[in-house]
Amino acid sequence: MTQRLAADSLHGVYSFFRKPDVFAIASMLVIGGLVYGVFITSLGFYWDDWPVVWVYNALGQPGIAKYFAGQRPVYGWIIGNLASILGLSPAGWQLVAFAVRCASSIALFIAFSALWPRRKDIAWLTGTLALLYPGFTLQPIALGFIPYFLSFALFTASLAATIFSMTKPANRWLCLCISLITAGLSYLVIEYFVGLELFRLLIIAFLMNREHIAGIRKKLSSTLIAWSPYAALCLAYTVWRAFIFRIVSHYAIVSYMDVKGAGSTIQSNPVHELWTRFLIAIHNIFMSTIIAWSRPFSPSLVTLNQRTIHSWIIAFIVAAIAILTLRWLRLSRQDAPEPELLDDESHHVPESGLLLGALGLCVAGLPLVVPALSVEFTPYPFSFADRFTLSFLLPASLMLACLLSLIGTRRSSIRFLAPLVILVFTVFQVQNESLYRQDWQSQKSLLWQLAWRAPALKPGTSVMAEDVPRSLFGNHSAGLLNMLYNRNDSAGRLNYFIFDLSQLSADQLSGTADRMSYIPGDLTFGRLRSFQFQGTTTQSLVAWISPGGTIRVVTQPYANEILRGSTLCINIAQLSRPETVISDAPALPGGPLLSIFGSEPKHEWPYFYQKAELDRQLQRWSDVSALGDEAMKQEYEPDDPSEWFPFIEGYARTRRYKTAVDISNRIIERYPDAVAPLSSLWQRVKREDLENSAELSATLRALGSKLVLQDEH
Repeated sequence: MTQRLAADSLHGVYSFFRKPDVFAIASMLVIGGLVYGVFITSLGFYWDDWPVVWVYNALGQPGIAKYFAGQRPVYGWIIGNLASILGLSPAGWQLVAFAVRCASSIALFIAFSALWPRRKDIAWLTGTLALLYPGFTLQPIALGFIPYFLSFALFTASLAATIFSMTKPANRWLCLCISLITAGLSYLVIEYFVGLELFRLLIIAFLMNREHIAGIRKKLSSTLIAWSPYAALCLAYTVWRAFIFRIVSHYAIVSYMDVKGAGSTIQSNPVHELWTRFLIAIHNIFMSTIIAWSRPFSPSLVTLNQRTIHSWIIAFIVAAIAILTLRWLRLSRQDAPEPELLDDESHHVPESGLLLGALGLCVAGLPLVVPALSVEFTPYPFSFADRFTLSFLLPASLMLACLLSLIGTRRSSIRFLAPLVILVFTVFQVQNESLYRQDWQSQKSLLWQLAWRAPALKPGTSVMAEDVPRSLFGNHSAGLLNMLYNRNDSAGRLNYFIFDLSQLSADQLSGTADRMSYIPGDLTFGRLRSFQFQGTTTQSLVAWISPGGTIRVVTQPYANEILRGSTLCINIAQLSRPETVISDAPALPGGPLLSIFGSEPKHEWPYFYQKAELDRQLQRWSDVSALGDEAMKQEYEPDDPSEWFPFIEGYARTRRYKTAVDISNRIIERYPDAVAPLSSLWQRVKREDLENSAELSATLRALGSKLVLQDEH
């Protein structure tokens, strides 16, 4: 009996997944899991995520609400409530972002399946291409983009409910209510998809064209009547967001829906401004289609290494799933439940969808055109400006799905060409996810090294850093050091600030709130919305992050020891005062940041180097040499040989001259430009170590032919 029940249960599950729609949705989830889901536990916080994490850590939900109050209050409400559930675990945010992104693609499949019941293959392809759309590469920035994904998912659900309200008369009013509610919620979250309301009008017009209504005028009036509730909702939202909200809000932050400000600009020079916006609209459409679709076709696509091989393996699995799913959906066409949809009409679905997609592209970008915002793709690997393509995600994916079904022979193109495109898009997105994973590792390495190098950092310190990880550029690292050093940060004051030197020009020499100063004694200002840091250049650290990922604190008299370092950092090394701002502590910094990164990394070369630099600063020379012994015992080697310099000095100060000389010789043999800094190092040791001058002089004579010492000239 038990075996029979088990067999019946397995048969039921098998029969359930034999249903085309269920199989298609399951395959879409598997594809999403392979492309994005496998990275959930290895991704973290990026870009705008970090300031929000700091605000929530310091001020809780009220702080989040205040942070977004002047721009997108519902957005802030969502982030605040999710933060109370997910806390500061990156994996939780990644999981929610992944789930919502998949939900929107499933909603697209359901919507277009209801629109074209006999062409569910195109509906599935539209949803899958939206999931893999290469115009958008910011999926790993989960905390910041969950509201975007949610807004899009709500709109796609609203669109599906609209189609059901017209194709399922029995549930018309229920579907209409659901459609209006989800549309309103979508717009309240973020304004990116307001332009797609006109895309809904096109869908309604397409459905009305099926009805047996005599005359174009009657069809047009019926279409407008059916769309009128949505039009009223969209108009009400636009008036509220553009005008009323700015009056009742206490925060006058200019938003992307600043219609009033944009209107004033247009009125001042209507011909020029309207023409500019027309060109921006054309530019955005072109960037979101042709350029976006071509992004994966770059040299990195065929570059073979461990990361790309991994992406190709996933891509071939995804392509196989696509072939199987599309075949299954084609075989199930005869089971379409809509008898009123003629076979002749199903043959013209690609043409109809292509027209819908093209017209949809023309209206999707309206929220960007009004404030004159352009879609841009910054150089690979990270393109933080491609978020604007989200407005075009739906019509662009629909258009490409229909194009793929029209190119070549009708029988073979969608069977083989579509999986090929899916394969290439998958490689691109998996490689993009891998790059974000590497960036997260770089962030963890950076902050753990800082914790080792500076167990205690004086509040009010300015950290001027060059070559920080790309996801921390500008002021996106604001609050990081607060979370590293402050266990209780309830005041919400920026006690530290990391200045990204790559974002500051060398001629910014006046100490004002809008400019950075490199003059000793001047004020330094850092700003994050309404939060401001104020320090001085005399309480600063200058740091360079090497290509190998090592933090190099640049200061006199050690600046010349960095052989391949930043010229700017070396030029402003006199501002760096580690001896006054860094002190030792019995334990690691007590803030919550390190727990966000997880367990302490294995003690490899960066650990030994940073601890040696701290001990060198504190002149604990025996500790420096002990660290060097352990590093050599573990056979660790730096990417940059100049990182041996603190160990050379530690060995020299503890009279282990042979070890110090051996390391010096190895460096000089490989890097002749190390002669000058090594000469300075040994000269300094000789000048300060008078007790062992005879033995040291003998050692220096052995090195004399390779070093340039002052007393020899």
